[in-house]
Amino acid sequence: MKKIVLLFLLLLTISLSAFTIGNPVGDLSWTDNNGEYHSIHELIDNGRVVLFFWGENW
Repeated sequence: MKKIVLLFLLLLTISLSAFTIGNPVGDLSWTDNNGEYHSIHELIDNGRVVLFFWGENW
């Protein structure tokens, strides 16, 4: 049981440290169809979650 708890705490620490790395992404920005400017940092600062998917064609 102690090993499971220690493993859980280790995994939790590793996963939380991924959010404290800093700013690993440059400022990605775009203009939408209405001509409004948006950026990744604007969304994050407003409390939005940004999730990227990449890989093979689905």
